Amino acid sequence: MMTLTEKWKMEGLKKGLEEGLQQGLQQGLQQGLKRLMQESQEAVIEILEIRFGSISDELKSKIQAIEDLEKLKSLRREAVKTQSIEEFFKMV
Repeated sequence: MMTLTEKWKMEGLKKGLEEGLQQGLQQGLQQGLKRLMQESQEAVIEILEIRFGSISDELKSKIQAIEDLEKLKSLRREAVKTQSIEEFFKMV
């Protein structure tokens, strides 16, 4: 039979493990979201470079500053459809 002290230690250990797991999951999700954001930004830039050649650092910076996945998804589509880099620049 466990002593009261051993029981408290086990409860503390269990609580610590649960909190550590939760924190690890949260950090993993944040890192995954950050990576997805970077890949989306890179995709928009790559499409524009393929279509129009090199693009300005200013436009690259504007795209890299976007932290809304839906906006990046929309811009990726527009990068494929737009007729000119100037037209695209107005959308950013």
